[in-house]
Amino acid sequence: MPREAPLRVLWIAVLWVLLGGTVHAQPEVGTIAQAHAYLEPDGAEPWSGLVALPHLWDKAYPGKSGRARYLLALPPVPSDGVLRGVYFPRVGNQVEVFVGGDLIAHRGVLGDGRTDATKAPLWVPVPARLLSLSVPTVLEVRVAVQAVRWGGLAAPRFGPEAVLQPQYRERYVWRQWGAVAVVFALALTGVIAAGLWHLNREPVYGYFALCAPFGMLRFGDRLWSTSPLGWPVWGGIVALSLAVHVLLLVRFSLALIGRDGPGARRAFWVLLLAETLLVSAAFGLFQPEYWTAALGLLFVPAVGAYVIAAREAIVARKPEAIAFCIASFVPIGAGLYDFLEIRIATESVGRSSYLPLATMLFVLLMGWLILDRYARQVRAYQALSNSLDEKVRQRERELEVSYALLQQEHEQHAALQERQRIMRDIHDGVGSQLVGLLSLIGKGRSSRAALREHAHAALDELRMAVDAMQPVDGDLATVLATLRYRLQPRLAASGISVDWQVDEELPTLDSLTPHRVLQIQRILLEAFTNVLRHAQATRVRVSAHQQPGLVRQPDDESPCLVLEIADNGIGMPGPSAAGGQGLANMRARAQAIGAQLDVTSVPGQGTCVRIALLGEPAPAMPATPAPAPATPAAPSM
Repeated sequence: MPREAPLRVLWIAVLWVLLGGTVHAQPEVGTIAQAHAYLEPDGAEPWSGLVALPHLWDKAYPGKSGRARYLLALPPVPSDGVLRGVYFPRVGNQVEVFVGGDLIAHRGVLGDGRTDATKAPLWVPVPARLLSLSVPTVLEVRVAVQAVRWGGLAAPRFGPEAVLQPQYRERYVWRQWGAVAVVFALALTGVIAAGLWHLNREPVYGYFALCAPFGMLRFGDRLWSTSPLGWPVWGGIVALSLAVHVLLLVRFSLALIGRDGPGARRAFWVLLLAETLLVSAAFGLFQPEYWTAALGLLFVPAVGAYVIAAREAIVARKPEAIAFCIASFVPIGAGLYDFLEIRIATESVGRSSYLPLATMLFVLLMGWLILDRYARQVRAYQALSNSLDEKVRQRERELEVSYALLQQEHEQHAALQERQRIMRDIHDGVGSQLVGLLSLIGKGRSSRAALREHAHAALDELRMAVDAMQPVDGDLATVLATLRYRLQPRLAASGISVDWQVDEELPTLDSLTPHRVLQIQRILLEAFTNVLRHAQATRVRVSAHQQPGLVRQPDDESPCLVLEIADNGIGMPGPSAAGGQGLANMRARAQAIGAQLDVTSVPGQGTCVRIALLGEPAPAMPATPAPAPATPAAPSM
């Protein structure tokens, strides 16, 4: 820059006068409070002159981007071998640092909006060979500034590295690691809140889980030297993330104390719309005052939520409200300090922000409060579960008592039904035979043989009723053996031999109830009685076997037992005899128990009665057999 050499010499002379004209180096740290600036705003006339530091570009040229060159004077230093450097608390947005015309440091490329050097302080070591022993050395700082990005230059400090570098590191840790702590705290508590919301869908956990990512984006932006998007798009996204983060925290706080009603929901959407418009105007129209207004507007819901929580804490003594008031006092105060001292006051450029660390403390306290709230809910649910368990056990005991009573009633009802069945069987069987016997005696014309036959019939009915009550456990062979025991003497007395062909292992019939046993006995007794009375047979064959192929329905696989009683008598005398009273009774009884009855007869070759017993009774209405005749019936088979 040959034509600027006179100006540089003049500027060095001015600084020399300002420094008191001394030629002796000062070992202590010096703060450079003034600079000669060359300002080139876009769309406006360039300007040069002396400026006080810190110098904030957005205050001097609101809504405009541009470039600036700041010339500063470094005092002469002795040749003592002490390493020296310049500590910039804040500079940007992109920066190049020259000493004695040599480029010694830079951040980003001038004009490239993806880089923002203001996110972290800058430490620039200055080689001793570039410093003068007798006159000040020119320090030139070139910056490129984007509108609404709070660029410029804070007052730098020059001095020994052993003194300044700890200050730089302290501020770097404060800004950068503070952001790391906030991001970590938000991530941890956000994940916990999201997990709790997933378990019970309670809005208070959902609000915190939603606000955490927005806060992580806002505070984590300090950790990225290069933004993923250009300016001002990325700036608008980060700014809106802060607004959404604060508004969701307010919703979380109101839900925590039970005051998240319709009014709070409407206010949330109104404020969100207002923040969106202000952020869009600030970064779309490059007007920083709109972003300042948006930041100021965020205090309205925050302070309002604090007032509501304070009232709940004082009046209702809610633990959540008390904890919230304690936890939110520090971040609200820190946010107000940052807004007034950093955003509003120009001379505070380069000061540290307390909001990140205050936010971290608030987030950690809220995380503890969330866990405590969930723990109390778990204890309440456990107490409720224990209470429900006790009620269930009490109800089970009541049901057991009711079931025992019901079982007792059922047994009594079953016993009553069984007694009624026995009475009905005795009435229909023994009773009818005795009535017939009394009728014959009353008439006085019956022979002793007829009376004896009726007496034997009544006795057989009584014996069958008694046998039917004996437990057979579904064993048909036992039923047949009992019947054989009852009839064998009468058959032998009549000169009829019995050919017994009953399989040794007949399948069990679960449906062989006493009623069914009695009906089977009566059918068989009727068949044997016909053999004794009418068949004139000398031999009768009794067989019982399983026949699986004979089923009631194609898909019915229940066992089927077939009983056959075949004699070698004269057979039925004619077709008219097939409709006799005895055969009608047998068919009615077979129908009552769901059995199939077939009677075949060939004159001169005997008669065969075939009974097919299915595994389960057919769903047929029981037929009532005809009453027993008072006098010996005509041949029926």
